[in-house]
Amino acid sequence: MGTLYAYRDKQPVLGAGTVLFDSAEITGDVVVGDNTLIGAGVKIIGDSHGPVRIGSRVQILENAVLHLLPDNELVIEDDVVIGPGAMIHGCTIGQGTVVEPAAIVCDFSTVGPESIVRAGVCVKQRDTQPARSVLDGFPARAVDTLAEAPGRPGWALPSDAVDVIHRIDR
Repeated sequence: MGTLYAYRDKQPVLGAGTVLFDSAEITGDVVVGDNTLIGAGVKIIGDSHGPVRIGSRVQILENAVLHLLPDNELVIEDDVVIGPGAMIHGCTIGQGTVVEPAAIVCDFSTVGPESIVRAGVCVKQRDTQPARSVLDGFPARAVDTLAEAPGRPGWALPSDAVDVIHRIDR
């Protein structure tokens, strides 16, 4: 299991069935829901700035960083997939949203439920996007609206990943 760090009187809390890869680190005021997967190299920092709240059945994949500014919060709702190398900073990401690899979502912004944040885009500070938006460009803008919730992307782990991933000790 990865490393959990207390910051002052705040300790990370992980829900039942959550998988935390060995090289992942979580610091401070962070609460993670049930059956969430936190991949290799992920950093989630809720130190002096917290709170960070992450829902259930979320996937945060390799080398993503989640952080925030003072007087802010970071909320990742249930069933979100965050791709490798994404930077998620002090924002709200709605339920069922897919954040593709290397995307950036900045402070005080909101991405509505069941949206797609395309690879490499930057959602600017204080931007608000409605449900089922497809965000693309730099800076990001809505380029389409989805008729239904996005499916799990091919690069994400299967939904039962927390049940089938097990550490192998040699």
